[in-house]
Amino acid sequence: MAKISVPYGETAQEAFISDDIELQVIDVDVPKVNISEERLIKEAMDNPIGSDRVENLVTKNDQVVIVVNDHTRPGPTRTIVKEVINRLKSAGVMDDHIKFIVATGSHRKTTEEEISQIIGSEYKSRFEVVVHDCMDKENIVYIGNTTSDVPIYVNKLVAQCTFCITTGLISPHHTAGYSGGRKSIVPGVAGIDTLKIHHSLPIRPFEPSMGFIYGNPFHEVALEAAKKLNVKFMVNAVQDPHKQNIAFVAGEIEQAHAKGVEICKKVSRVEISGLADIVIASPGGYPRDCNLYQAQKALSVAEPLGKPNCTYILVANAEEGIGEGVFRKWLVEAKTPQEVIERFKREGYSVGSNKAFMYARAMTKGRVIIVTENIKEKDLNEMMLEWAPNLQTAIDKTCCEKAPEKIIVLPRAVNIIPHVLIK
Repeated sequence: MAKISVPYGETAQEAFISDDIELQVIDVDVPKVNISEERLIKEAMDNPIGSDRVENLVTKNDQVVIVVNDHTRPGPTRTIVKEVINRLKSAGVMDDHIKFIVATGSHRKTTEEEISQIIGSEYKSRFEVVVHDCMDKENIVYIGNTTSDVPIYVNKLVAQCTFCITTGLISPHHTAGYSGGRKSIVPGVAGIDTLKIHHSLPIRPFEPSMGFIYGNPFHEVALEAAKKLNVKFMVNAVQDPHKQNIAFVAGEIEQAHAKGVEICKKVSRVEISGLADIVIASPGGYPRDCNLYQAQKALSVAEPLGKPNCTYILVANAEEGIGEGVFRKWLVEAKTPQEVIERFKREGYSVGSNKAFMYARAMTKGRVIIVTENIKEKDLNEMMLEWAPNLQTAIDKTCCEKAPEKIIVLPRAVNIIPHVLIK
């Protein structure tokens, strides 16, 4: 018997698989990073890409806004903003000229405790911190249309500042190709009227799109929106599949992000030999599996790896439950997954409809079993999803019904870009 282990919240789920089944565990072996984050950030900011150093660009009269990721995006934000603040102070920028905005996109509001975790309690009390709300139209302004005629609405704090700095994390992304860079603006601080179009077909790619960036309209619209604003500088971490921060990139948003993408691609692209009857995927534990809404990203990575009518097992602690918006409602109201897809084609994006669409997309390719202790079986069944209390039960249930030839395991699915080698 082979033993497997995948992240689950702050712990792990383990299971045993018969030696008669071909097993492929996709967990990239990466070297340990021995250089401190602080040193890597300083080097990046001392050598910005396509830009002068931030302390040479900013003036003491600028109204500076620093965009930071929310509670759903793990990353070294606190370390980044410390270096950014130090450089702003060296340029003579006073505290009352610096504000933070938490880029929630369409996620729930970040709590006061989470803000302290993201930027540190000192900065939380020292600077004004605004949590973006895509539905708060009083604080959203229109800045023009993109060349593809997408209207861009963003938080007025970002639109009206004279010097915007974005921070974040570059890793594979199931819709944008890669995270980071322009995503701090759209969806990060965008209004719902922009998200309704940007997150709908055909701007949103229909199929999972990890690693697909150039020529991807989801990326292109977001980048064009960012360039309409006073985004003068960007600092992003680049993570490997084990969430190590292996590099930082800083400078002009398009060029610096492109360099980060280049680094990320080298460490994230993995070759997978053939398709599987069962694909087991974890988003990589907390916070990426904080709810079923966020955990879906792992399912996108699993989708292309299954044989027709395969079984997808999604391992997610989901301590916050199902997630925002109409996600559950759409799945409950439909009789079949295809109904959800057709509804999304007609109605497009609203908060949660995109997740309903993507779960439905997976269900047209095979069955989906959710391994969680925090969502009731009845609730998942009503959403056309199956439930298992633990990973071993999910595997045993599937194997008893039909003996699989091959199982693929993705312990950190959201951090890889799979490339299938068809036998």
